[in-house]
Amino acid sequence: MAFKHWPLVRDLRFAQKCGRYLRGARRRRPDLDWDEFRRVARHFTRDDMGSFPERGYLYQLAADAPADAQVVEVGSWMGASTCFLAAGLRGPDARILAVDNFQGLSTCGEDSAWYQRHFRRLGANSTLEIFRANAAALGFAARMEPVVSDSLAAARNLAARRGAIDLIFIDGDHSHAACAADIAAWTPFVKPGGVIAFHDFGSRADGVTRAIFEATRDGRFREIVGVAGTIIAFRV
Repeated sequence: MAFKHWPLVRDLRFAQKCGRYLRGARRRRPDLDWDEFRRVARHFTRDDMGSFPERGYLYQLAADAPADAQVVEVGSWMGASTCFLAAGLRGPDARILAVDNFQGLSTCGEDSAWYQRHFRRLGANSTLEIFRANAAALGFAARMEPVVSDSLAAARNLAARRGAIDLIFIDGDHSHAACAADIAAWTPFVKPGGVIAFHDFGSRADGVTRAIFEATRDGRFREIVGVAGTIIAFRV
């Protein structure tokens, strides 16, 4: 086990990094319950797939959505980002549809190799039960509904919900063709004035960045809501 993953070292690193982030977050958004954010972050101390600014921004986007907001996440893996979104939502009827095949299937070569390494480490071929366990451990099981499906098939099956979604977070297949297809398929689901956000904008995932630039050029989004790390959000 690497030194940074020793339990005492991991806990110290978490306290330092989370504390630094929360000092700024509480100044910027004193209206939000950052103790709830910290509770969720503590649960995912062993998950390094997102920075505190990115996870905090997802929490903020969800908190800024209307009460009883309807949310779609495309690409959920083990449910970390889903839980940060769930933590920010308000109202008893707020829901997240978490669309994922939970098998790491991807047409982006770098992603495929990454998923294969993680599945070998997990000794499993699906993360669905881990997703459910994380949701249950944090008390979000009723708010997080897994949709076991590829992205485009889910968009077809959920067509009745077009124009009824308050917030969409896309973090699926990172190839250019797949991201462009996700934008075309899911943007019509967002209510006028709703938000669509993407992960890995400006990162090594060049296909994601190109697809978002093309959609912006084509006028699919009304305005930028904000950027945090590699997450970018647009008003539709």
